[in-house]
Amino acid sequence: MKIVHFALLLILAAFPMLATADLAEIELTVKGITPSSGSLEVSLFNSEETFMNTPLVQQTRAVGDRTEVTFTFSGLLEGDYAIVVVHDENDNKTLDSGFLGFGGESYGFSNNVNPWFGWPSFESASFKVGVENVAIEINLH
Repeated sequence: MKIVHFALLLILAAFPMLATADLAEIELTVKGITPSSGSLEVSLFNSEETFMNTPLVQQTRAVGDRTEVTFTFSGLLEGDYAIVVVHDENDNKTLDSGFLGFGGESYGFSNNVNPWFGWPSFESASFKVGVENVAIEINLH
């Protein structure tokens, strides 16, 4: 009887690992960080309705003296995702803009979308995540 209980405990202990076996991971590398100061705020979105408003997940990391920083998002279901990166150079928790709204702090979008005016659409910034892990690079501008 004790062997049966032990076997059941092993199965139950392995269940969380089995449940996440088909979940993917995004490894994001942010490049072109200048100046090497402040922090990066990375937002992951999973729908057009939430894009640029309510991120699925958000991570913030100090830049230090690096010009490249890597983030990882784990446990993701298959679907379309988009990423927005903001470089808060002075750590004031705001995307500062320069003259006429241009030339302030840098930012970037997945697919390295660089719209002429305003923000990109979810469709232009989105990418597919399946069961395989995905590697993304975003260059700040």
